[in-house]
Amino acid sequence: MLFVIFVAPVVQIFIFGVAVTNEVRNVSLSVADLSHSSYSRRLVSSLTRGGYFRLEHENSGGDEVQKDLLLNRAVIGLVIPPDFASQIEGNRQATVQILVDGSDGNSANIATGYALRILSSLDFYVRPTFFSTSRIPAEGLVDFHPRVFYNPAVESRFYLMPGIITMVLTVLILLLTAMGITKEKESGSFEHLVVSPISGMQLMLGKTLPFALVGFFDACIVITLAVFGFGVPLTGSLPALILINVLYIFAMLGLGLLVSSISASQQQAMLSAFAIIFPAVILSDFFFPVSNMPVFIQWITYLNPMKYSLQAQRIIFLKGAGLGAVANQIAVLAGFAVAFYGLGTLQFRRSLH
Repeated sequence: MLFVIFVAPVVQIFIFGVAVTNEVRNVSLSVADLSHSSYSRRLVSSLTRGGYFRLEHENSGGDEVQKDLLLNRAVIGLVIPPDFASQIEGNRQATVQILVDGSDGNSANIATGYALRILSSLDFYVRPTFFSTSRIPAEGLVDFHPRVFYNPAVESRFYLMPGIITMVLTVLILLLTAMGITKEKESGSFEHLVVSPISGMQLMLGKTLPFALVGFFDACIVITLAVFGFGVPLTGSLPALILINVLYIFAMLGLGLLVSSISASQQQAMLSAFAIIFPAVILSDFFFPVSNMPVFIQWITYLNPMKYSLQAQRIIFLKGAGLGAVANQIAVLAGFAVAFYGLGTLQFRRSLH
């Protein structure tokens, strides 16, 4: 309880103070420069030198840029046509396509606004008029044409709902497992089971599988409400979505076992669970982009299973992805499930002796 009372608030305020910001920076950028001219290089460098955008990939075509958006390798894509330099030098309007990943609508809106403001400030963006040497911004030489993928209307509920599914499972499974098992420790009934002839794994499965079934049932309810009640498009693979949620449920079961193994009462289990839940939500990319956080905080987010579940849910719901596109998230969540469940079972049995 001393840790929960004194250390957890300090950790939480540190995370809120350092990691939480509404400003969008370090936006991953994918570029297809088909012009290879000084004008196109200046256009790309204008985006990357201010710290708002980070060049991740240079591609040979627009299809590759779109693939980067699909696989979460970029948030903004830039396709510069081959005739870009000749159009500028001929005082004719050139078109540059800006591709936007709309699966995180808030960040997409802000990042697109940043990009348009930066690009519109280029010295060759405006052309001199016939009667004056002054430059008139209304007569831009470059037409920046944004195109939003995966959430064209930038509906906030479309990118929030997958995160809500993950958050519901986090709170429900973690609290149910931690408090339910701790209650049996308090009553003394668990000690009788430990000395029974059943194995440790059978004991843990018997006590945690009911919570897993409850979590899976609730996940089905929330997904159904999201699709049919709120109109969130489920464009990807349903088996992939089911697999992601099953793995995440087992990861939360294992984490709940770990919490119950260090808790002597239900009150302590509840406080310990909430001490884990709040930082996990903040560092999951749900409300605040991880890319905006300091580098050492970004490294910490790799230890957060909620981040991988949220990524996979958004990719499946909005990007029409199948098992292949979320293979990394599946592998990581499977690793968390095995590690947490194994450690939780081992630590819980030790706590009973």
